[in-house]
Amino acid sequence: MIYIVLTSVFMLIGLITFIPRLQSRFQKYNLGINYFLTLIATLVGVLLAIAITNFEESQKEKRDVIKLLNASIESVDTSYDYTDELLKYETTLKDNDSMKVDFFIKNPAPYPDYLDTFIMQNIVSKNLSEPVLSDLNALLINLKVSKVKSIPLYLKFLKQTIKTLELEILYQKGLLTNLQLESNLDMLEKATLKVINDE
Repeated sequence: MIYIVLTSVFMLIGLITFIPRLQSRFQKYNLGINYFLTLIATLVGVLLAIAITNFEESQKEKRDVIKLLNASIESVDTSYDYTDELLKYETTLKDNDSMKVDFFIKNPAPYPDYLDTFIMQNIVSKNLSEPVLSDLNALLINLKVSKVKSIPLYLKFLKQTIKTLELEILYQKGLLTNLQLESNLDMLEKATLKVINDE
């Protein structure tokens, strides 16, 4: 932003030389004014180049974050599908079956370890929106606790995690404002809590 302001100021200073009333003075100091205008043109070029480079770097980082978000979704989705299959199989077992008692101890539900790695990456912590970063940290705790306590609850938190990551992708692409993102995250959290309380 500062580069654009400085460029505009320098361009306005350069436009002063075109004012007809001041032409006689500019003729008198022609050499100095030409040097000054050349200096301004050079500064404008440098500032624009810096602004364009910063913008391109920012866009590249956003694309990289979106790739990492998609990889995280895949990791969580795989954990969800596998855990869902385990739960379906466990429900087919009869109550008096000895396998049912310690089924999830012998067949633990997978945890999306990639999510922990994802959160710790510098590019992610620098570019991820604050509400999603906060929600993901809370979800990681809920996932670790619910994985041990209740598999159905663990599945609900996995699903909420996927939806949270999908909302962040929309935000990174510029399809959601910060206010819309926060509103959608609140609705998602309330929907998850409602499902948990209804059971």
